[in-house]
Amino acid sequence: MQEDILFVRKTLGLDPSVSEVKVAYGSVAKDDRELALLTRSMLEIIIDIASYIEVPLGHVEEKRVLPTMSEETVQGVPVPPLIRIHSSSEKPKDAFIAVPYRDCWFWIDDRDFRSKILFTFLMFMFSLTETGGKEGAPIITVPAG
Repeated sequence: MQEDILFVRKTLGLDPSVSEVKVAYGSVAKDDRELALLTRSMLEIIIDIASYIEVPLGHVEEKRVLPTMSEETVQGVPVPPLIRIHSSSEKPKDAFIAVPYRDCWFWIDDRDFRSKILFTFLMFMFSLTETGGKEGAPIITVPAG
């Protein structure tokens, strides 16, 4: 295991003698005690996820939205999507989450464990990036007299 750890540290250009490294956003680390990661923004992640939404044919025909991305295959084997978001004109009966929009319902099946995990992870990431308002507490004036 030590050989594997040393290999990973050398490959990443990290000091093999330190037990902790700083993780920073960026494309270049400032020294050999930092690991720089250039990640996608939340907007880029949402745009990518949106390509998996099963959009209603009527919305495509009305040019409101592009069609759903076609299923990917590798050597003839279908690659499961990151998330499956279905659409229907009727409210789903067994949905993990369902949202009405225009004349349709968009939803994640409660039996689709993979999609539920990704959706939950995204909600967690949104909560971490939520900045909230900078407003102060409400001021209450109590008459004294």
